[in-house]
Amino acid sequence: MRTAKRFFLIFLVALFSMAQIFAQDWDDDWGDGSSSNSSEKSAGGFWDKFKISGDASLGGRIYFDGESAGKTEVRAIPELKLGLDYEGSSTNFNARINLSERTLLHNQIDILDEFRADLFLGDFVLSAGKMKVVWGKGDKLHVVDNFNANDYTDFLIPDYLDRRAGEYMFRVQYNAPSIFRLEGIWTPIMRGEVYAEDGRWVPAKVNKLTNQVMGSFATADSVSGAGLLKMLELQDNLYPNTNRLKYGQFGFYGNFSIGMVDVGVSYYNGHYKQVSANMSPFLPFLKGQPASVPTLEYDKLQVFGLDAQAAAGPFTLRAELAYNLTKDVAGDDPWVHNNSISYLAGFDVGIPLHNLNLNVQGTGNFVLKKDKISDTMIAKGGYKQLDTDYDPTGCYSNNKIVVQLKDTFYYEKVEAMIKAIYGFERRDLVLMPEVSYKIRDEWKARLSGLFIHNFGDDGDSEFEGWLDNSFIQLSVTYSF
Repeated sequence: MRTAKRFFLIFLVALFSMAQIFAQDWDDDWGDGSSSNSSEKSAGGFWDKFKISGDASLGGRIYFDGESAGKTEVRAIPELKLGLDYEGSSTNFNARINLSERTLLHNQIDILDEFRADLFLGDFVLSAGKMKVVWGKGDKLHVVDNFNANDYTDFLIPDYLDRRAGEYMFRVQYNAPSIFRLEGIWTPIMRGEVYAEDGRWVPAKVNKLTNQVMGSFATADSVSGAGLLKMLELQDNLYPNTNRLKYGQFGFYGNFSIGMVDVGVSYYNGHYKQVSANMSPFLPFLKGQPASVPTLEYDKLQVFGLDAQAAAGPFTLRAELAYNLTKDVAGDDPWVHNNSISYLAGFDVGIPLHNLNLNVQGTGNFVLKKDKISDTMIAKGGYKQLDTDYDPTGCYSNNKIVVQLKDTFYYEKVEAMIKAIYGFERRDLVLMPEVSYKIRDEWKARLSGLFIHNFGDDGDSEFEGWLDNSFIQLSVTYSF
């Protein structure tokens, strides 16, 4: 609690400092008040620097259950986004509000989606606020972008930035004229990944993890003599409290050019955004001894990253490579993620047929020292399934290809797109078609859908529990 208060005190001081610079912009624009005409003219100039924007949309989504073709579910999806922007001579201020079912009913912290104050000091930019920062050259798909967690409340349906959770951070950028760019980021606290608590989009792996921990605790409870009431009290406190300096993050990013290639080098120091279960307190029970409750942890993580982008004729080439370093370098700690290597490689190209654009990206992850997962003490004792990295199929890689084909028609008023995601190891397929029509002015109608299917015969799907969540959706949006 003290560390959280300390952080907010530091944060308020930083914002107060930026407010002083903001006030200087105010004074510069309003003048000294010696002339009423001058004041009125300056006042108009000041207020002209503010801009209010937003989107109001209402959609209807129809789910079709695969097991029962006649069973459907219809949901209304209203959403309102508001933005406030100020551009001064030495400061900028931006704020974003998101009012939706997700934020109002389940995740109120994200009603204020983003707010940021920027201070410009020559080649330096100082920023503070609740921010979303993207590292890497991928197109809405990354392996070196680690500061912001994902919000999977509505699966992969929102756009990349829309499903990123804002993080309280301080950011320093240095833009050397025509040479390179450097930046450093520090976040005093951290947010873990956000999942649906109920409904169709609760991940099966989250349910399994919770049931595993709670089930083992219930068993251990009968041995240790602790009461059922204690177990129920703990049910809402399984996840660690990340509002502590212990979970702070920091990192550095450098960007420069080598000939025609744009190169990025990055370092991240923080934690995994997905929890792992530490079952060691439960192990005494396996020997018939008193045991205590297992815990969930966010593993310490360092990421060393490289990314690059280049043009080759009509192609834009992109690549990212990340080495994910945890405390389990040897691979023999069952409660901590093994080290791993992640990659992304792809391109986009305009096809000389109508207005077609093709975007292809492949991405994957390889767990290192995977042989140790079957060679630990718990594995030899017949409990290797408790290992954080354990996979029942024995496959410790996850490779996907993402293909997007887009075209425009009727003076670019109509846009048609289809995105396909295919997982090679688990044979998962996700199709996301979409057609939008600009009705007039700021009105737009959109017809979209989602289809999920698994071609495997062993039930090993990354989207287990979601295979019946295919739907079509119609929405109308007004932008202002």
